[in-house]
Amino acid sequence: MEDKVFFVGIGAMGSTLVKGIIESEVVSPKDIYAYDVDKDKLNGIVDTFGINKVNNIKEGVELSDIILIAVKPQHIKGVLEEISKYVKPSKLVISIAAGIGLSILNKYLPGIPVVRIMPNTPAQVGSGISAISPSKNVGKEELEKVLKFFGSVGETVIVRENLMDAVTGLSGSGPAYVFLMIEALSDAGVRMGLPRAISLKLAAHTVRGAAEMIIQTGRNPEVLKEMVTSPAGTTIEGIYALEKNKVRAAFLEAVELATKKSKELGEDK
Repeated sequence: MEDKVFFVGIGAMGSTLVKGIIESEVVSPKDIYAYDVDKDKLNGIVDTFGINKVNNIKEGVELSDIILIAVKPQHIKGVLEEISKYVKPSKLVISIAAGIGLSILNKYLPGIPVVRIMPNTPAQVGSGISAISPSKNVGKEELEKVLKFFGSVGETVIVRENLMDAVTGLSGSGPAYVFLMIEALSDAGVRMGLPRAISLKLAAHTVRGAAEMIIQTGRNPEVLKEMVTSPAGTTIEGIYALEKNKVRAAFLEAVELATKKSKELGEDK
């Protein structure tokens, strides 16, 4: 018998995962249930993917084997309190709420197998990276299900739970840093006379290509950088400007501050 999955919250990431697991045939639409306080959004997802709508959290928990919490951190407390009334140890609970640690999940759901996951927005185009941290109650078979779920929208890594805030600061928030970088590169190309559409395409594909070189070759980015950097050439002039303006330090601080914010989100609960 196939596992039945219940999505609590069906926003951008929730709907992305629904799409991924259906297209990858990990779960059939008939075995997916969803609930969201935004009824228009919920109805839209139900119509698009042919999944089942439930009227409340109780109904979804009782019908499902796996419960995936995809709400914003500020709403997690009420959701966990509601789930705790009906969930049994035979079920698996997955949370993708930023900053919400296993200690909080275990507090509301004692004895229940729970998994904390930090996906990121490129999952929307099948190129996400999801960091997974299971609690001690999660068995091998349950973990394999989680890996298959999130593997449907990109790559996965398993990390220690005490590193999840750093994951949030790096890969969770990281796409925004890269979008900013691509925007700046595109603006620079326009400033130098390139048409906007061509400049943006050049910038985006340059970033994608550089990332793919690291992924496919496994080489350190410093080594790859040296391959492009000729003595007294154009690239070293550009790198000099980046170092002079402390771009490296800015990225380091961005990840640090986002990591701290992730910890604060968890401490508030």
